[in-house]
Amino acid sequence: MQEKTVTPQELGIPETIPLPKRTDWRIGMVGFGRIAQSHANAYKAAGWQIVAVADPDSAARERAKEMTGAERLYENYHELVNDDEVEVVSLLTHPTLREPVVALAAEAGKPIQTEKPLGDNIDECERMVAVAEKAGIPFAVSQNRRWSAANFFAHHIIGKGLIGKPFYAFIEIYGTQDVRLADHSFYATCTDFLTIQWNNHLADLLRYWTGSDAKRVLACSRRMTGQNFVSDNLLVSIADFGDGLTGQIIHSELLRSELRSQRCRVDGDEGSVVFDLDSFSLQLQSKQLGEETHVLRVGKEAYPSSFCGPMGDFLLSLEEKREPLVSARRNLATMRHILAEEESVQGGGEWVAL
Repeated sequence: MQEKTVTPQELGIPETIPLPKRTDWRIGMVGFGRIAQSHANAYKAAGWQIVAVADPDSAARERAKEMTGAERLYENYHELVNDDEVEVVSLLTHPTLREPVVALAAEAGKPIQTEKPLGDNIDECERMVAVAEKAGIPFAVSQNRRWSAANFFAHHIIGKGLIGKPFYAFIEIYGTQDVRLADHSFYATCTDFLTIQWNNHLADLLRYWTGSDAKRVLACSRRMTGQNFVSDNLLVSIADFGDGLTGQIIHSELLRSELRSQRCRVDGDEGSVVFDLDSFSLQLQSKQLGEETHVLRVGKEAYPSSFCGPMGDFLLSLEEKREPLVSARRNLATMRHILAEEESVQGGGEWVAL
């Protein structure tokens, strides 16, 4: 099949992620572990100011000062949230710390964005949303993979109708985290690694690509003899979105080889889009565009880090006085999806309605 290179402009979709007009937003970061460092690098590259960091670990605070240049370093997040120099709070801890920080931000009137997953259970998530809305503070979730290049372009291609009506969305990952993260203090010991900690990305992408929320889900997990993680590290899940749309996730982090892969596809009644999860290119076949396979590529160096995307939209939403694209309220649908998957796993693979 003949291939034709195409640009976002030729497809009539955005060329890159939107970013705020202001570059002097003053961000305070709660937590400075591994994921926070990725955020910090992205924020600095975008030109945003990290004015304060809170972490109970002195080594983490020193690392934060070296990486961000922030002089306002706190052992306790209360001091950071109440610091008048901090305009926006970025909560970057594991989900074991969410609700008290959100409650404090609400009390201080500070917009807050949290790492995913939003919380440990739906009651906690709904309480946080209610507290933020009662205080009138913007509250969002950093679903950064939505802003990875291929995912971003796939979303806009599907939304423009170039593959017609989607009927199948698929993600297949074969990874090595059971080996690479065997000593991780949180991931290696939690009991919901693939369903909650990972599928907060993947289930959210199914929603993002298709614009639909699942009606019911079915999931089952398995483990390998001698695996390192407490949690099963092989998961198969199916999501029924209704109206003829099915989502499927196959995810293994058990590989003892380097033959990893991250394949994605969305099929519609007028075409398909196929790509790797973190790639900077995708393949598109569309009846509307002719018989060729169209290949969209963007320069890796020119495209912003995906960690810029959710914070960029959050800051832009403050400028435009609108709801963030991934507000915590909207993210409740992702939380219901993954919590239902976990319930299905625990129940032996039965369908669970959302």
